[in-house]
Amino acid sequence: MLNEFRQDLVSGEWVLFATERGKNLTSKSRFEFYQPKEDCPFEETKIGEQEVVWAEPSGKDWWAAVIKNKYPAVRPGPFKPEYEYGPFKIQLAVGDHEVIVFRDHDKGFDEFSREELVKAIQVYKRRYKELSAQEYGGYSVIFHNHGREAGASIYHTHSQIISTPILPPDISRSLYGSFRYYRKYGKRVYDVLLDWESKQKKRIVYENDDFVAFSPFVSKYPYEIRIFPKESHAHFDKMPDAKDPSFADAFYVSLQKMKIALKKPSFNFFIHTAPSAENKAFREEFGVNLHDFYHWHMEIIPHLKIDAGFEIGTGIEINVVDPDESAEILRNVKI
Repeated sequence: MLNEFRQDLVSGEWVLFATERGKNLTSKSRFEFYQPKEDCPFEETKIGEQEVVWAEPSGKDWWAAVIKNKYPAVRPGPFKPEYEYGPFKIQLAVGDHEVIVFRDHDKGFDEFSREELVKAIQVYKRRYKELSAQEYGGYSVIFHNHGREAGASIYHTHSQIISTPILPPDISRSLYGSFRYYRKYGKRVYDVLLDWESKQKKRIVYENDDFVAFSPFVSKYPYEIRIFPKESHAHFDKMPDAKDPSFADAFYVSLQKMKIALKKPSFNFFIHTAPSAENKAFREEFGVNLHDFYHWHMEIIPHLKIDAGFEIGTGIEINVVDPDESAEILRNVKI
């Protein structure tokens, strides 16, 4: 039984591990909110009704399409600096909110082949680069909601990408925490973490020549997986194309092990990357190259618990599964 607080080395956030509580973890399958094709706005017969940015490949045989979100959280427009309203700061919600639709209505992301994941990664990289070049593209985040419990309102498989003029709080904590560590110790904090995890080996789920997937020592969520490139780099979009298959392999194995061990759970994944290499404002703010201290990565979070009063009231997550145990279970899954 594990009963202790652990502090994240990068963000400084505390996580409470109370594994005696982890007896009733459940998650609903994506198929429990199935939506038929005739009701789907992303079905191929209706995609032409959307504002399509581009499709890959172009033409009627597209495999993935980038479309404008019909109900965007942010909207394109001329960038304006933040302003003060009384004691508060306000920044207009200028940016892009797009959906990346994958053509097959009934194929979930955890059913993609390695080859299909390579194509998805290439679509992500291309659109990330394009949005980062916009005047208001201060930060772009790529994320995916799989299943109702993970926030998916439409059954058809799709990812999203949102660019914002502000640095999101979680990214800010990650960046500034990494910078503080670098300034104090002269080392990349994620290199230190990866080296420690590689020596410990207890929490590694899978690795190949270029990537490692593991359950972090300070996992905020049960069965959380993070995937890091072994070669440190700050920017996801700068990953050489030759590395895409290795990333897809680690991603594929992680999804398959999670799907089997947890019986097709709802999950989120997202990519944490440094702000665009072209964004001079962020580079100048730190005074050093972002590559000197930051390390891009992917996080995969299955939905097995519901935050309640303690988590909401304190900002401290309770993890009811020892990451050593979750990594062992995932590692031993045969696919």
